[in-house]
Amino acid sequence: MPIRPVVNNKFAPAHKLAKFLNTEIKNWQILPNTYNASNSLTMAEDLIRLNIMPNNKIITLHFNGLHTNLHTKGIIEATKHWLGLGTINKVEQEQLVSALRIIIQQNYFQYNNQYYQPSKGVAMGSALSGTLAELFLQYLEKSYIKRWINSKEICFYTRYVDDILIIIDANRTTEENIAEWFNEIDTN
Repeated sequence: MPIRPVVNNKFAPAHKLAKFLNTEIKNWQILPNTYNASNSLTMAEDLIRLNIMPNNKIITLHFNGLHTNLHTKGIIEATKHWLGLGTINKVEQEQLVSALRIIIQQNYFQYNNQYYQPSKGVAMGSALSGTLAELFLQYLEKSYIKRWINSKEICFYTRYVDDILIIIDANRTTEENIAEWFNEIDTN
């Protein structure tokens, strides 16, 4: 049965390493936050300035179980990308990624005297889970959303944590195409 456990990682073997790594990642890179809405007022002001056309459609999306559905490969790739854009040297970058792999491998929990280790994702409750999710989402946005905006298929895109608001040009794409792509993210 699929569940989304929230685990108190304070007593986990890698908790101190996760806290350290979280601080290091935040210190070594600056995410562009290109598409992040800082609050609902800012988003409303952005929407007021838009020139909405009759062929525009509004789509709202939500990443279900964002932290627990992230794939290790995607997390590692996104982290390497953002660290590579900073001033961190290759040796330190490799050390941070190696530590990240250790933390991700220690994603387990106990329930009814039985241990479980999810096949993907990071533990909700880990000091690092929010940072990893943000690294991953901004990597996806930079890699894919920017192309859709440049092609004018998407006229407006903004995200607040794991909730997304998109305005598309229905003459260029469909809400099904957009939703299908987002639904496939966790299988890549």
